[in-house]
Amino acid sequence: MGSACKNCNQNSQGEPEIQLKPAQKVPSKQTIVSNSDSIPLNPDDQELVKNASVLSKFHKMQMKNMGYYEGEWLNGMRHGQGIYTWSDNTVYTGQFQNDQLHGKGQIIHPNGDIYEGEWANDLANGFGIFKQNNLSTYTGQWKDDLQHGDGIEEWPQQIKYEGQYVKGKKHGRGKIVFEDGSRYDGEFNNNQACGNGEFYWQEGKYYKGQWKDNQMNGKGEMFWPDGKHYVGEYENDKKHGQGQFTWENGKVYIGGWNQGKQHGKGYIIEDSIKRECIFENGRLVNNI
Repeated sequence: MGSACKNCNQNSQGEPEIQLKPAQKVPSKQTIVSNSDSIPLNPDDQELVKNASVLSKFHKMQMKNMGYYEGEWLNGMRHGQGIYTWSDNTVYTGQFQNDQLHGKGQIIHPNGDIYEGEWANDLANGFGIFKQNNLSTYTGQWKDDLQHGDGIEEWPQQIKYEGQYVKGKKHGRGKIVFEDGSRYDGEFNNNQACGNGEFYWQEGKYYKGQWKDNQMNGKGEMFWPDGKHYVGEYENDKKHGQGQFTWENGKVYIGGWNQGKQHGKGYIIEDSIKRECIFENGRLVNNI
């Protein structure tokens, strides 16, 4: 925000908007999971697993999709503990149920992405930790391969989000701390700050109020460490509408704003004297 000047102009530049990192990639191999994952290539092995009427562990078998499975079988299906290696060298180690990844397990992708946690129906479901090759990490709840519920997301740039997710996106109440120490604490909608929230800048400036699309939109208050204060309306990170600005020396402007600048009719209060004034795009054009 701009500072006060002699004629009470308060030319305000828009505050930098909150930049949120994109949603995580999915942890599973849902794009290549197929029925051929569970059918041995060798006819003898097919017969062997088909006749497993009790939980049985067999040798490492090559599958029709050219992957490999070593572990337990039941009634022709992977069931119990096992290790599955896809043809692209993705490796899953963990529990199976009725031919699906189900229970607790770890999957390691060739690019270095690792998910370890709970599974259901071949997808991440429940609690799990997903570490990506870019060193970002998500720890929390999953539903059908998407972050869903409470979770913590951390990036190597020392950025951290802690809060709620819905279908893979930050949604609900949450807090994000940025690498410079600034932070937002409030409501999110589809990965964006939206609703009521508070933002603290590293230099001590503080805003509380309404947000939309990662920007200050609606009614809010801004506090500066030197004592300046604004309360009123915002649009796209700028003072817009009606508002009151108070300088550190006690001078007050009450009136209209347009894109961060005083605009239209208003009042200036100084030394207990109230004067009517008119501004045009931050320039005082009439002082009654």
